[in-house]
Amino acid sequence: MTSSTSDAPSFLSALTAGGMAGTCVDVALFPIDTIKTRLQSPQGFLKAGGFVGVYQGLGAAAVGSAPGAALFFSVYETMKPKVLTVQRGAGIDNDSLSHMIAASIGEAAACLVRVPTEVVKAKMQTGESTGLMDTFR
Repeated sequence: MTSSTSDAPSFLSALTAGGMAGTCVDVALFPIDTIKTRLQSPQGFLKAGGFVGVYQGLGAAAVGSAPGAALFFSVYETMKPKVLTVQRGAGIDNDSLSHMIAASIGEAAACLVRVPTEVVKAKMQTGESTGLMDTFR
């Protein structure tokens, strides 16, 4: 099986699609994520908010979701053909390996945005902070 770079999505397509997909998933699953975060809270589920205000922190999640997912997909799509070229130059013809390496590089880049956003979101979900600016104090 061989890959062709001519049918690869453009940088802008990967950026846009990744941002939209990441935002849709995070918004749709946000209440479940809030409940999970509150269950894991050291203060206990009820003190962390219980089932009340399950959308608390959605703004922080949405703000970080689009850039994180967009960064992942754009880096992944950019690195895939480059990694494949290096592999083939070394005599390795394994498309799966190039996908895994490109995805790992994309995930490392996306974590630069995703991790700080997750910290802010978790603090807002558990009531440790009342707003976005309060979280930074």
